[in-house]
Amino acid sequence: MMRHGIDHPVVNDADFQIWQQYAIRAWPTLVLIDPRGKVVDTQSGEILAEEYAAKIETLIADFEAKELLDRTPLELRPERAAEPGRPLHYPSKLLLAQPEGGSARYLFIADTGHHRLLKVELAADDRSGEIVQVFGTGQPGLRDGPAGEAQFHDPHGMTLSGPNLYVADTENHAIRAIDLATNEVRTVAGTGHKAHGRLGSGGPTDISLRSPWALWSEEAVLLIAMAGSHQIWALVDDTRLGIFAGTGAEALVDGPVAEAAFNQPSDLSVGFAHMFVADAEASAVRVISLGEDPQVMTLIGQGLFEFGDIDGVGGMVRLQHPTGLTFYDGLVYIADSYNHKIKTLDPTTGEVKTLIGTGQPGDMDGAFFEAELYEPEGVVASEGRLYIADTNNHLIRVADLAAGTLQTLMLHGLEQLVGRSAPQDSAEVHRLAPVEVAPGEVEVTLTISLSEGYKLNPDAPQMIQWGETMLTFGPAEPPHFNVTVEQETEIDVMVTLYYCQTNDQRLCLIHTRRLRLPLTVAADGQEQVDIRYEVD
Repeated sequence: MMRHGIDHPVVNDADFQIWQQYAIRAWPTLVLIDPRGKVVDTQSGEILAEEYAAKIETLIADFEAKELLDRTPLELRPERAAEPGRPLHYPSKLLLAQPEGGSARYLFIADTGHHRLLKVELAADDRSGEIVQVFGTGQPGLRDGPAGEAQFHDPHGMTLSGPNLYVADTENHAIRAIDLATNEVRTVAGTGHKAHGRLGSGGPTDISLRSPWALWSEEAVLLIAMAGSHQIWALVDDTRLGIFAGTGAEALVDGPVAEAAFNQPSDLSVGFAHMFVADAEASAVRVISLGEDPQVMTLIGQGLFEFGDIDGVGGMVRLQHPTGLTFYDGLVYIADSYNHKIKTLDPTTGEVKTLIGTGQPGDMDGAFFEAELYEPEGVVASEGRLYIADTNNHLIRVADLAAGTLQTLMLHGLEQLVGRSAPQDSAEVHRLAPVEVAPGEVEVTLTISLSEGYKLNPDAPQMIQWGETMLTFGPAEPPHFNVTVEQETEIDVMVTLYYCQTNDQRLCLIHTRRLRLPLTVAADGQEQVDIRYEVD
């Protein structure tokens, strides 16, 4: 729920009690219940929300007229309200790049929950990376323009083609292109609205898309895993857009690309002149031959209701909702998301083996057989290492294939994220006790204390801001500043802290609060004020 920004209550009907009581026969099914608790309507399958809204509006008007509608707001506090800020929030997909002639290596991260993309320069030992560029404001939206002004909404897959970084902007139902020479963002396909019905006509930006999830490119051709319509689409020269594979039905059907069917394709990778597809909802890995008369074949998977965690060969193999894969050095590395594992598939033998993970969610580093992941989604490989978007841990992990060890990538340059993770207007307000001060200039000192087991990150600048003034400080000395007070007032101090576990530098958090200090004036008031603030 936190991952998808869902604030309304959700019931986990684990034992099918609600399913049985309401005689549900298909998934999904929408049941409309009136204020008296009576079932008014039942609809199976996907619906058009816009059309169904009219039925709900009629029901509301009817019960308001009868004075039977209670509009008292429900007091709900979503779980995400208590979540600490993090440098990454549900990162989903990754992309490696090394410019020709240069020694620097870059890792692009789809920081999906923060609606932005990060460009990270990797250290030579792959233990850390420096954030060198942020694309997106951190707020969901569909806006083109410079990197710091552009907006995305749940971006996922990326690919490089020429000077452009292409992005599957999933919840905007659009394909975006970032010119890495100018850092300008533009929309190259999609209208910003989810597609319904048949393929539209016109240019790529006149055609509505449906949840593009992953991308792959070769020269002027961009292939798109269109998860929402269960198809693979193609964009050619940024001017022609159409369907490459899949009928649009959600099914596990092999054969010619025009007759085959997929189940929420979520990643693409090419090897041995074939395209491998992570077909998530069918817990399958599919493959498309890329020559003349392309054909779709299933390598792993039996269908929507056949899933599990079984290694082996052929029909006995079971995965559970794989959302990422990459072809590297003769093997397909699979992010077996709901099994919390990375597995390998040998395309020549069909053998599947667990490489990393115990099957239990966690964030432990170490040897592959004891290391832990939590619903990994993205995986890329280069120079003997796998880079993994460990989505529900909000981390990037690095696997050394020769040593058989997993470690967590440390991110530096967190100041690039200041003002992006939690904008000032939306920061939670913490009201302090009123203080009586003398008229004139008053010195304010901020003393910060953290919960036991945490420390301020010495590699990141801590920041406070009041008015138009910003001050950075380190762990050793509390910040202080002067304000002029002539009458009763309130001052707002915006605090942004980067702190980590004392014994585990991998887990670093971002804390943003607006401290509101009421001040009254008296001749014998204080000339120095010490604000004491404890981070929960």
